[in-house]
Amino acid sequence: LAYTWVRTNELRMMLWSEVEGDQWLIPAGKMKRQKDHLVPLPKQAVAILAEMKARSSGSDYVFPSDRRNDRPMSENAVLYLLHRMGFKGRMTGHGFRATARTIGAEVLGFRPDLLEHQLAHTVKNPLGRAYDRTSFLPERRDMMQQWADYLDKIKFRAA
Repeated sequence: LAYTWVRTNELRMMLWSEVEGDQWLIPAGKMKRQKDHLVPLPKQAVAILAEMKARSSGSDYVFPSDRRNDRPMSENAVLYLLHRMGFKGRMTGHGFRATARTIGAEVLGFRPDLLEHQLAHTVKNPLGRAYDRTSFLPERRDMMQQWADYLDKIKFRAA
């Protein structure tokens, strides 16, 4: 979640068939706005996926249930993990999105339109929404790698 800015449900329903190299195409049916969403994956996320693939036991899900391989992890798995890590009452899975949006703008100086595209938010202007077909993929790819590098930097500083 921290490396991709997706919603918890999108992550838990992630299928191996949706991942190709360093990008993840989330189909419209899994998205809140019912539009396909291409997520550029920083090298750190790609490394996590490689580790998950080695553990996958043949599941179609990247993050399968610990009880049944043919189902995704539970709706509360991320929240329970955060609780066990000591963040109970202070962080949720969805909180990664707000944190990324805030730090991305205020600390790292990312353009608001790139942040909104990465979060799969709609364009605010109704005329812009009708004509905007951009995805800013190269810029978002660079932004997400900078973001992941920033997370690694503060993780090691805090440790």
